[in-house]
Amino acid sequence: MRQAILLFFSTIIHFNTAFTQQPLSPLEASFRQYQAMKAASVYKFDWIPLGPTLNSARADVVQVDATRPGTMYVGFGSGSLWKTTNHGQSWNPIFEDQASFGIGDVELAPSNPDIIYLGTGENLKKPRNFTLPGTGMYRSTDAGKTWQHIGLEDSWAIAEIAIHPKDPNIVLVAVLGHLWSKNKNRGLYRSINGGKSWQQVLYKDEMTGANDIVIAPSNPQIMYASLWEVYPGISGKNSGVYRSVDGGKSWSPCIKGLPTGRLVGRIGLTVSYTNPSKAYALVDNLNNARDEAAELYKTTDGGLTWRKTHAGPFKIFPGIGWYFTDVYVNPKNDEDVFCLGVRLAHSTDGGKNFTFIGGKVTRMTPSLAQGLHLDQCELWINPHNPQHIAVGNDGGFYLSYDQGLSWMHYNNIPTGEFYDITIDQSNFTIYGGTQDDATVYGPAKEINLNFPDPWKYLWIDPWDGGDGCVSQVDPDDHKIVYYSMQHGYAVRLDLHADTTFVIQPELPKDSPDTLRFNYITPYFISPHQGQTLYHGGNFIFKSQNRGTTWKVISPNLALSANSAKKSFALGALVESKLTKGWLYAGTDKGAFWVSKNDGINWIEHSAGLANHYIRSICPSRFAVERVYLAMTGINSDDLHSYLYVSEDAGASWKSIAAGLPDEPVNVILEDPTQENLLYAGGLRGVYVSLDRGISWSYLGQQLPASAVADLEIHEASMELVVATHGRGIYKLNLRPIQAMAAGKIPLDQDHLFEIPVAKRPWFNSSGGEPDYRTLERTPITFWLTAPKPVTLSIRNADQKILWKTTLNGQRGFNQFRWDLVTSRHSSDYPYFVHYERFLAAGVYQMVLSSAGNNDRVRPLNVVDSVSPYAKER
Repeated sequence: MRQAILLFFSTIIHFNTAFTQQPLSPLEASFRQYQAMKAASVYKFDWIPLGPTLNSARADVVQVDATRPGTMYVGFGSGSLWKTTNHGQSWNPIFEDQASFGIGDVELAPSNPDIIYLGTGENLKKPRNFTLPGTGMYRSTDAGKTWQHIGLEDSWAIAEIAIHPKDPNIVLVAVLGHLWSKNKNRGLYRSINGGKSWQQVLYKDEMTGANDIVIAPSNPQIMYASLWEVYPGISGKNSGVYRSVDGGKSWSPCIKGLPTGRLVGRIGLTVSYTNPSKAYALVDNLNNARDEAAELYKTTDGGLTWRKTHAGPFKIFPGIGWYFTDVYVNPKNDEDVFCLGVRLAHSTDGGKNFTFIGGKVTRMTPSLAQGLHLDQCELWINPHNPQHIAVGNDGGFYLSYDQGLSWMHYNNIPTGEFYDITIDQSNFTIYGGTQDDATVYGPAKEINLNFPDPWKYLWIDPWDGGDGCVSQVDPDDHKIVYYSMQHGYAVRLDLHADTTFVIQPELPKDSPDTLRFNYITPYFISPHQGQTLYHGGNFIFKSQNRGTTWKVISPNLALSANSAKKSFALGALVESKLTKGWLYAGTDKGAFWVSKNDGINWIEHSAGLANHYIRSICPSRFAVERVYLAMTGINSDDLHSYLYVSEDAGASWKSIAAGLPDEPVNVILEDPTQENLLYAGGLRGVYVSLDRGISWSYLGQQLPASAVADLEIHEASMELVVATHGRGIYKLNLRPIQAMAAGKIPLDQDHLFEIPVAKRPWFNSSGGEPDYRTLERTPITFWLTAPKPVTLSIRNADQKILWKTTLNGQRGFNQFRWDLVTSRHSSDYPYFVHYERFLAAGVYQMVLSSAGNNDRVRPLNVVDSVSPYAKER
């Protein structure tokens, strides 16, 4: 009877329809638009990478080539796939120039590690506007040098990949599907020809995706898979475990002994390397109390029956099992089990008892962090030497050769996931909050990965992380800094006294209302008075004493007059720089509110706006009632662009998204000097408009395709700083663009721009050698009316040419960043050290030459750098 029931279920969920092509992800079309705009752009400025690396980023995928242990791969949820071939001394991104850069899973073929399958689309369901969907499956046959797109275009979120141990053309993919909406192209897919065609072999409904798939190494005909009802919540009656005994062609549900019902969430699986009938399932069982939801189950009869391995509660994820729920088994000992949650749990007796792995951690980049970061995402175990393990977590990539007694933390990869940045205008220090890697601050200097990272933690929690959100610097005293964590928790830090004061506001004790804050809660210092702060949840608060006390200055702004815009809380909150007390607030469902009297009265002006998350509001400095707004629909699987302007304080809105790639826009910023000059940060880069949004161009080059989280300008230097969610921070100088916008350069003539003062590296006093930590490249910027070869040369007072280089110039802005090296030498002498010669301090002429045109000449002032250690001495 039991077998008959299982056969009945297997026929319901067994599909053999050959898959040809799914609907393309909208990211494919927007990627082509992005590529075309990037190629056509006349703004060929270099984005300068600033790092940081010390705080690392969330590593969702870790893989090591067991045949070449120095070759390792790390996939960052929103920062692409990185590879090292020298044990992590240096890393390179290997999944660039693709339509999607969010990584779901990566697997090396056990029979040939040069064959790699990559599934795009993050599978971590976080409603924070940066959970990036993907465009399907990719395959490489040359260890990541080149990639082929192999289908499953509508998958959006890929949770797991499993490859046959002997035949790399047999691959199964657990497709989680659209995270925030229904879709039928989800479930478990199988290919027997390396991804040329696919079969959907396990499917339940449009709300249930596949979360995990494992193949028994000793008998690849036996497989285990899990389904997860991921939409609309984090659990459902369709979540469960399935088993196949015919290589994945058909599947039977595993019921006896496992929890069932609408409160079963994510399920992770592992199978013994030697006994295909022995498997483990780690279940997020929300029928239990939140902090006791984790349960580990074991089967020894091929999934027919299961039993819980532990008698007491297993507290590894307190109500957030949707974040983790992965389990792994030692390839040499199937009673040796690892479970991933907030911490890394280890059992040596088949799950009866657990200890937590911590260990001593050494870091490639020294930092204040001390232990193994929390929130474990993936584990890799060397099949030949189980003492050799690697883990990816919210703090990055860790490697151990003694099963976790000691670790090396590879925090030398610039993949920071920033939410927000601010700039100390007095000294150009950048502060930024990151996804579970705290808040960091550092100089606006080009990063050199050969040397220690100069960035530091503003704060870090006792578990070596914590979500950093919004930072602010007191304009009257830059030693007073504000930082925040999730859900409105904000702190004032006094660096004079090294003291902190929590400034999170609360409703009056007798208030009948409930106060709510979004994960990233907006707050800011008034541009008109340095001790005045505003803070926004579903109510807005004001403080006139740096957050020591607060008063409520709004009604519940989540209650829109439009029921479709009923919100949780604010997503953006700002004050006009022109008019004190003019406040603008935007919610997570597109409700826009205005107060022209510092919160005494509020008016909703939401008509004409989409019902999405308002992330950025920019009041104009040039017109009192002009205001710009950017919103994103990524939290509801809407990947279109939404960018607006109002000339009447929001009473009416006009879209200015035309001309941008049709993809989410996260931030809009007006230039501080030119009324018509705008900058927008989108899913893959930064865009510039010279006509207040009528038309747009891609800005710069060498910025990786990564979601732009924030834009800020250091006004003394006119450097535009961009924070990405996945690839760290970059900067670009705006003065040439501002000059063009102001009509100060003739666009029908070649033009060489003024060159900033050039600094030689500091030469140490003991040996006279350059300290390359102090090297700064000098930008030489010029405009060309047409593409052509050009020569840049340096001449001294006697018109002697001391250096020159020939470049293939392009129409528009060009930029060459020079390190001041005039010659390079080599020698076979054993003690030869003077490999590079730098231009001496002095005043020179920089000359731009091209055939048939007059030379363009600018003075170049070269100065010696001051010792970076002078203050220390």
